Amino acid sequence: MSQFRNNRNDLIQNKLNLYSNAQHIWLLTDGKAGDLNQCRGVAERLISLDGWNNHQIEERIVAPSIPWVWAMPHGPIPLRDRPEKQGSPLAAPFPGLVIASGRRSVPYLRYLKKTCGPDIATVFLKDPRTRNSGADLIWVPTHDHLRGKGIIVSPTGPHRMSPATIANAKTHISSEIADLPGPRLSLVLGGDTKSHSFSRPSALRLARSLQSILPVMGSVMVTTSRRTPEHLVREITQILKDKPGFIWTGEGDNPYVQMLAHADWIVVTADSHSMLSEALAINAQIRIFEPDDYPEKIRKCVQTLINNGNAGIFDGNHQTIAASPLDSTGEIALEIHKRFMVSSPDGV
Repeated sequence: MSQFRNNRNDLIQNKLNLYSNAQHIWLLTDGKAGDLNQCRGVAERLISLDGWNNHQIEERIVAPSIPWVWAMPHGPIPLRDRPEKQGSPLAAPFPGLVIASGRRSVPYLRYLKKTCGPDIATVFLKDPRTRNSGADLIWVPTHDHLRGKGIIVSPTGPHRMSPATIANAKTHISSEIADLPGPRLSLVLGGDTKSHSFSRPSALRLARSLQSILPVMGSVMVTTSRRTPEHLVREITQILKDKPGFIWTGEGDNPYVQMLAHADWIVVTADSHSMLSEALAINAQIRIFEPDDYPEKIRKCVQTLINNGNAGIFDGNHQTIAASPLDSTGEIALEIHKRFMVSSPDGV
């Protein structure tokens, strides 16, 4: 019993000493690459703003076990993960700001908010699937239905393709890309999703559209993902066999950032919201290829982007459109800055 009181006292003392670590930012996820990269993108953009330059980013990974994970996002955190427990992902000292994403991180964010109250600022990326998330600020994409006070909505999502990253890629161009004739087209291939397949008819249609635009393109750069089916790679390889450029299929360094930064045209398949978001951050002609079957939520996003004139459908037409890059990551970072920069003496 005395040990419990000691642990509780230690926890209270850590809470009282919170502001000694107010310049720390936690990224709270279960380690899933998509969630973690979105959190990284927002945090990195945030610390590029005046007043946040000295903040340090720390990644905290949660790994709840059965049966706790079954109740998430609604249930409590495991007893072993309480802050006073050795090895806890919530071990104090606490940060001034937490950016979280993923269903499994919700109970941990809620616990932190309940423990620290207004002494900690909390941000959640995507719909937490519960009203009791512990988040002061939530970002959701336009195709999600969540709306209300404290909710940011944008057609594209957060990513790490910042203006600084793009500028650096433009300055430090690889010889492989520098020697390619323009106009340069970058083709970003996704593929199968959990519930949808990138069919052979879709692959053939993409190949035909690519063939139609090749005469006005000087070179083509292609990158695949782990989800790209072999039949899609074969079709694209066949079409591009006599065209200057390259197809990256996982061997060696990924040229993805430089491909996008040095593209005059970008064609991206419509099966990944993250890929769409990264492509639309580039000042280039953006075209979206819709496979026959892909997630309905992303289909709504694509329709919004087309209706807003941010991109065009890729069907082999090479007529240009006037559009500006979309920077949702910057918008989210600025909103965090506006809401939380003046809420404590140390900047958070």
